[in-house]
Amino acid sequence: MPGLRSALARASKTGTGAGTPEYVLVKVADETPLAVFEGKPHVSSIAVAVSEATHYGDALYAAGYKPIAVAVAGTDDSYFAVRVLKRTPAGRWTPITYEGEPIGWIPGPEEMARIAAGADELRPKVPPPEVLKEKAEEINGLLRESGLKDDFRPAVIGAIMLALWNDGANIRRDPGHILGDINLACAAAFYDAGKPDLSLSIKVDEANTKLAIRTRRICEILERLNITTLTAEHDYIGALYEEFFRYTGGNTIGQYFTPRHIARFMADLCEVTKDDVVLDVSCGTGGFLIAAMQRMQETSHLSRSQIVQIVKVKLIGIETEPVTAALCVANMILRGDGTTGIRRADAFDDTGFPFETADTALMNPPFPHKKTDDPPEKYVDRALEGLKRRGVCAVVVPMSLLVKQNKKAWREKVLRSNRLEAVFALPGELFQPYASATTAILMVRKGVPHGDHQTFFCRITNDGLRLKKGTRVHQPGSVLPKALQSFASRAVEPEFSGLARPTESAGAWHPGSYIDARVIDAAESRVLIGQVLRNRTAFLVRFAPQINTMLAALESPSSGIAVVSHPARRPILATVGAHGSYFHIGYGQKALHSKDALEPGQALVISSSGMDNGCYGFFDFPSLFQPPFVTVPSTGSIGEAAVQTYPCGVADDCLILVPKDGTAPELLYIAAATLRHEAWRFAYGRKMTPKRIAEFVLPTDGALLEWVERENAKAEDIEGMALDAAEGGYSDDHDRRDAEIAVEVMM
Repeated sequence: MPGLRSALARASKTGTGAGTPEYVLVKVADETPLAVFEGKPHVSSIAVAVSEATHYGDALYAAGYKPIAVAVAGTDDSYFAVRVLKRTPAGRWTPITYEGEPIGWIPGPEEMARIAAGADELRPKVPPPEVLKEKAEEINGLLRESGLKDDFRPAVIGAIMLALWNDGANIRRDPGHILGDINLACAAAFYDAGKPDLSLSIKVDEANTKLAIRTRRICEILERLNITTLTAEHDYIGALYEEFFRYTGGNTIGQYFTPRHIARFMADLCEVTKDDVVLDVSCGTGGFLIAAMQRMQETSHLSRSQIVQIVKVKLIGIETEPVTAALCVANMILRGDGTTGIRRADAFDDTGFPFETADTALMNPPFPHKKTDDPPEKYVDRALEGLKRRGVCAVVVPMSLLVKQNKKAWREKVLRSNRLEAVFALPGELFQPYASATTAILMVRKGVPHGDHQTFFCRITNDGLRLKKGTRVHQPGSVLPKALQSFASRAVEPEFSGLARPTESAGAWHPGSYIDARVIDAAESRVLIGQVLRNRTAFLVRFAPQINTMLAALESPSSGIAVVSHPARRPILATVGAHGSYFHIGYGQKALHSKDALEPGQALVISSSGMDNGCYGFFDFPSLFQPPFVTVPSTGSIGEAAVQTYPCGVADDCLILVPKDGTAPELLYIAAATLRHEAWRFAYGRKMTPKRIAEFVLPTDGALLEWVERENAKAEDIEGMALDAAEGGYSDDHDRRDAEIAVEVMM
């Protein structure tokens, strides 16, 4: 690069600075320089860095190159400044901007290439998830080292973010001043937004000397994540909280926030536009309002100034918890303006409640956990009161609201005056590891009586995340885009979506009542059947001594235990090939309805609360059913079907499927697998019943039956080993472990 070196040498002789620029970034392919960098140790020297970077840039232009000039100041300070400039044909250096303001970050290679190709404006890029995760973990560690308890951390990080956004350049970074300056800058931001009272809810403890030492590093991390620019593009508060939860073991302020991608799905579902007023009567930190705003921005290509106006007049949020309300306002201030419709209030007695104002309501009401808590339907009713006629409400609710008998009157009332547009069943692990709840999205249009309208029902099995070691991580195959498309076209697909007019007799509003089943394919069947077999074998390995004892007792007339056939039930008419055509289906024994009086004994008892193949334990019970048969919990672990191959008593909270004459034994395992597959259709308010499961069709091709026969033979071999080893009780832990290893390697 002789031309490049000589140009830089000439520039260093004629310039005011010493030496050459910090470094020059060049293209590998043709060695054409893309950028010249100049750095200075202190922020106050940014003008000098700009002067020297552009000076070297002029020299390179004279040598035939076309570089970008990048000036950085503050390499020895906590705070730093960046300027990125390009040379115009007229010979002037002009800054690269974002929304008309000079950018404050160093562009990456792709952005450099865009500038070289003629771009004058750049939009900031959100850091990749792995970077955000790493930095959130470090921040959380610093807060933990500062002695901050979980429930104080959100307020502290919110205060620091807001202070940096409002006056980061003037926050002194030494331990003696940093916390006081943060509180002053944070309070000033709330004051400018017209909400000074909320500044008392999020602040830092100026007496915490450990925090004073570590806050400098927290500020560095946040500034390098570019929060002062990116808050308009990205929900940093929500994203960082989500990461914090991973390390604190749960929510830090007593609430469970809706995952951001689900909030966005609901905004897309309601087709929120820039002209809509959006309401959330339990807004938390504002995740739904931010999702609506981001959709407005993306679909209408809004500028930063237009976003500020939307935040002012289009977003209405009500939150009663003081810290959460303050964080929500902070979230809006970070988007350009805090003079918003967001306030701390109780939505049910708020004198300023916006009746008939909003076009869309989006929310996830708190899940009640006490009898004194407001039920979710109360929030739905209040949101509907805030909507204009024909406005639409999308709300996350517990599945129990859709099916429980004691909610029937409310459901009927809703349909008299409104239209149930859609119900989406959500993955059971959606709120894990912080909460375990079966939930759905309810979509209601105000002021249009339901009549004969057909509601769209959908089952979301993959939302793009899965649970791994207590954390939900990304996975491919999200069906959320498909769900949106199917709703728009009202497409019907077995196992995924359906159209129907909901009725209480059919199953109220549970999607499982209105989405057609399908025959599961061989691959799915084998996975589920393998689970059924492993569960049975693991149970037997664990309880082999007790099984041996029970079998010995059954051979003795004096044991008082009898084995009987399951009583005949009235036949259920069923489609050929369905469960009802292969099995008699009934309930367990009323004598086991209450198990409080059971005494320990030798008889195996199965119930819905049993964890090992349905095993509740071994008790003094005289009447056992003759195997084989399938047991299916209708409460508790609903649908966790198991195959019983030893005599047992069965509580009446389980269904029993007894094979009819001529039913191949392999069909018991296929039936159990199919019932597990269909368990999602049932809940505490919509129990499994003989009639409801009789119509599920079984896959019965010859190859599958042969496969089940082979796998069952393997399982029986292992079970035989376990029973032999446990004859009279396991001789030692090695015998038990040998049998357990056999289960682990089975199949």
